[in-house]
Amino acid sequence: MKYSEAEKQIKALSSKYDIDMEDGDFNVVYNRKEYAAYVSDDYEYGLHIENKRTFSKLPFSRKLYMILAELAVTPLNERVEEKKHYVKIFNGELGYLNIDISTGNITAGSVIETEFFKTKFTDKAIEQLKQREDIPLNWNKVTLEEAE
Repeated sequence: MKYSEAEKQIKALSSKYDIDMEDGDFNVVYNRKEYAAYVSDDYEYGLHIENKRTFSKLPFSRKLYMILAELAVTPLNERVEEKKHYVKIFNGELGYLNIDISTGNITAGSVIETEFFKTKFTDKAIEQLKQREDIPLNWNKVTLEEAE
């Protein structure tokens, strides 16, 4: 489970839940002030409940625990989303690599990703693109920009 997925599921339980990752751990904060539980970012299976009696009285505490348990058993390297990049092939607003989703053909265009064009690529996807013979780019001259 990714940190972002766990956060989304927890916030769906109650609007009073927040996530604080300031110290690196995945901390669940209740009502903006009470630290309820955390999952360690240093090792797997590191799930800690701050106060068991208080925790059991939180809204949907059992579901919260199950979400945190799933996050805790996830290997550390699988918890973080892979960063994505735009591939800038030439200067200008329309100088970014776009892949037509239905055909796989390449074109240059904007950074806006739609249901028709893919514009954001992980490092692994970029390595695969470099192997394609139908993409005539000098990969030493392209610029990778971090995607949002």
